[in-house]
Amino acid sequence: MKCPTEALPMIRCNQILDAAELLIETQGIVSFKFSQLAKEVGCSTGTLYKFFERKEDVLVCLFLRSATSNHLPIFIKKNPELMALEKVLLPIMFTFETIKRSKSFFTLRSVSVNTMVWQLASDEKIAKFKKRVNGFWGWIFQSLNEAVDRGELEATPLQVKELVQGITFYLTGSLTQFESQLIAPEYLSNRRETCYRHLARLMGQYKWVKPLTPELFESLELRSSNFFDKHYRDHMSCSACSALSCAPSASESSCISLEAIAR
Repeated sequence: MKCPTEALPMIRCNQILDAAELLIETQGIVSFKFSQLAKEVGCSTGTLYKFFERKEDVLVCLFLRSATSNHLPIFIKKNPELMALEKVLLPIMFTFETIKRSKSFFTLRSVSVNTMVWQLASDEKIAKFKKRVNGFWGWIFQSLNEAVDRGELEATPLQVKELVQGITFYLTGSLTQFESQLIAPEYLSNRRETCYRHLARLMGQYKWVKPLTPELFESLELRSSNFFDKHYRDHMSCSACSALSCAPSASESSCISLEAIAR
C-alpha cells in the first residue's frame, strides 16, 4: 500500500489519521474499528482501504507521524552549536516532550514495536517503520561517534555500541514504568529527578570530558520544551513523514560499522 504523494490525497490521509488518533485517545487501541474510523471521517470503509490495508497500517502510520525523528534535523539546524553529548541526549528529551503533548504516543510507541503488530502491516509500512526505528538508534550511534571524533568522549567501538544500547534500554524502561501508572508511589521518586539521576549514572560510566550535569540537562530540556511549544504539530503530517522516509537515514552511514562491531 503506497503512501499518497499528491496534495489532496495527503490531506485526506491526514484527516483519517487525526480521527484515528482521537479514537485511540478516547477508546484505546484495542477498541477502535475501521467502521468507527470511517464514520468519524465521514467516508466509506472503501475509502479507508485506499490508504490503509488494515488496522496495523494505521497504527504504524500514526507512530511514524509522531516519531521524535521528525523533529531532530530541524532542531539541529536551528542549534548548530550543540555539543555531540547534547545530540546524544536529544532523542531522549524529544521522546519525553512528545509524550507530554500526546495522549496516544506512548501507547503507539509500545504497541507498534510489538512483532504481533508491525509484522501484520503492509510491506511498505513495515519498510518505513524499520528504517525509522533503526534511524533512531543510528542517531544516537552517530552522535556518540561524533563525540569520540571531537574528543568529547573516550570510548572504544564496543563501548559506543554498549552505550547506544544502554541509552535506548534506559529510555524504554523509564517510559514503560512511569507511563503505565501501575507502580505504587512508594517505589518511585520524582519523575524528572529520577530520570536525570539514572541517565547521569549511565553516562558517567564512560569517559566524558564534560560530564552530564543538572545544569546541562535542564538547559537542553528547556530548549527542547520551547521548540516543541512552537513546532510540535508542524512536522506531524504525511508530507513530513514521506520526506523523512525517502531521505537517507541517520543510520545508513553507520550500518557497516554496526555490522562490523556485531561480528
